[in-house]
Amino acid sequence: MEELLKERQREVLKMIVSTYVRTINPVGSRTIAKFYQDELSPATIRNEMHGLEERDYIQQPHTSAGRVPTDKGYRYYVDHLMPEPRVLPYVVALVAREYREHMDNVETLIERTSKILSTLSEQAGFVVFPAFENLVLKRVEITSLGRHHLLIVWVSDNGFVQNQVIDMKEDIPSEELLRINRFLNQELQGMLLGQVKLHLAQKFDQVQDSLKTVYRTARGIVNQSFPKEGQRRLAFEGSHYILEQPEFQDWEKSRKLFKTLEARDSFMDLLQVRQKDGKIQVKIGFEHHCPDIWDCSLITTEYRVGPRAIGTLGVLGPRRMSYERVIGLVDFISRRFGEALEQWI
Repeated sequence: MEELLKERQREVLKMIVSTYVRTINPVGSRTIAKFYQDELSPATIRNEMHGLEERDYIQQPHTSAGRVPTDKGYRYYVDHLMPEPRVLPYVVALVAREYREHMDNVETLIERTSKILSTLSEQAGFVVFPAFENLVLKRVEITSLGRHHLLIVWVSDNGFVQNQVIDMKEDIPSEELLRINRFLNQELQGMLLGQVKLHLAQKFDQVQDSLKTVYRTARGIVNQSFPKEGQRRLAFEGSHYILEQPEFQDWEKSRKLFKTLEARDSFMDLLQVRQKDGKIQVKIGFEHHCPDIWDCSLITTEYRVGPRAIGTLGVLGPRRMSYERVIGLVDFISRRFGEALEQWI
């Protein structure tokens, strides 16, 4: 069961977190005493700080220094002490303008959203492209490229496109390709893409005679051209913001972080934890399973088109970040981005 702090301890911890985030300097008792205008003596504050340190909410980076928050301290701050996240009016206006001016296509919209997250948070911003299997099929297009090769284009109802060239091992007459193309669109249009393979397999077991051949060829085309499950794309901007922070001036530490950010598959693994009903998730330091980002916090949430959650976006930055500002930004951008995507349906 989570322990609760006394009111004075809560105030001291809140002051240490907010001051350290703002100044990058360990916080001493005299700094806090000035804030309270001598209502509390430095000795009283030191006593509370000692109690917080014994319970691992703060730590002393070196002798004679002030205190800095631990992961546990940041976690308590986010869960219990943080001011209500809010978005400033100029941010609302800026985001509205960005989405009015950058609506050429869905991919541009996603790339731009990662840039907006990064620029406004001054951290690394990212958007995970929707999982293909979570999209709804608008149409499929089959084009012969000659020598048994076919180009298959899958188009979702909100404008995402997946292309695949396949080898059918034998020629298929153009009339038969047209028939199969027409058949697939009639059979599958409006279906969740994750259900397509199972649907065709069930239908194949039910049909007879001449339709058997059509279903067999259609299944072969679908199975070869369908994107692999779990194969995800990522728009990522602003890693330089993190690497410029004082926490990452250590060469070895920055090298490991940069390696993780460059290896997109490794970073994507960090995002595989299921989001909780559209809630903001905050992972701090040692809460990550990846040691190379233990000096970072990851703030993520789902974005939705209508009632369906179809992807994830968020911000990665040092543990010493303005959590209320970044959480408010991630929440706001996820909703505005979802609304922008709906215009493509």
